Amino acid sequence: MYSDLNKVVAFLVDHPSFYLRISGHTDSNGDAASNMKLSQRRAEAIKKYVVDKGKIPDKRIEAKGYGSTMPIVEEKTQADRAINRRVEFEIFKPSASR
Repeated sequence: MYSDLNKVVAFLVDHPSFYLRISGHTDSNGDAASNMKLSQRRAEAIKKYVVDKGKIPDKRIEAKGYGSTMPIVEEKTQADRAINRRVEFEIFKPSASR
């Protein structure tokens, strides 16, 4: 995943007016509260990597965990659960009113 993360870092370094939103997700196995904490830790770990690697100001990056509340697929198999365990990135340019 470092190759993909390094591309995100490079983009943010080259485009200082853009921001990054990181969303952490889990599958539905386990306790909902624990999954929420785990997904937040995943998002925060990615944020730390991006901040440290690119010397990106902390305020340009949001990290939020969603636990298992936003699945991509219905979990019928281990492969389905693996798909739902993920981190998503949204690169955006804030509006002037923000």
